[in-house]
Amino acid sequence: MQTEIEQCELCRKRFPELAVNCPPGHIPPKSPPPNPVKVLFIGVAPPEKGRHFYTDPQDKLRRGLFRVLKELGRPCDGVDDLDFIPFLNNRFFLLHTAKCAIRGTTSPSLPMSQFCASHHLKREIETLLPTAVCWLSSNVGHPVCQSLSREWGVTNNVPFGKVTPVPIKGRSVYFVATYWPGRGWEKDTKVHLSELFTML
Repeated sequence: MQTEIEQCELCRKRFPELAVNCPPGHIPPKSPPPNPVKVLFIGVAPPEKGRHFYTDPQDKLRRGLFRVLKELGRPCDGVDDLDFIPFLNNRFFLLHTAKCAIRGTTSPSLPMSQFCASHHLKREIETLLPTAVCWLSSNVGHPVCQSLSREWGVTNNVPFGKVTPVPIKGRSVYFVATYWPGRGWEKDTKVHLSELFTML
């Protein structure tokens, strides 16, 4: 599946007005995800090619999320291409809503994110079947969370910041959408993740 994603250029064809960096290269770590995945974190999109959550210690998403997790008693320092054991030992994994980076901006458009998520992220979640999914974005992650939840048969909206069960392939998976853990939102992210960990 990851090989297929790396070769995908659907967004470039569907959104010719965007400077889509397709494909962005290998994003998840080369080692397999933990089995089972306890919490699947969902970022918005990878930054520039070759520098992202799993390879760059200065990645802003990584630094913000690790700071929040450490405050919640789940330190995860050590994620990189060769040594990401602490993150995986917590049975955490991270993927992105959109698989392509956008040149010259930090985030893709919402339509592109929803399009990409329905093609790739939905299958990734169904394959991993995590215990919980934490969407790390209010303006992209939460709307994508809503649209994918409807594809899995959820008729009500998943409220922002509230842990909500979503049925996926006969299993109840907890969803929570929270803020990107930076720019002053860390306190709220911590509250929402604390509620999720309590439920787990």
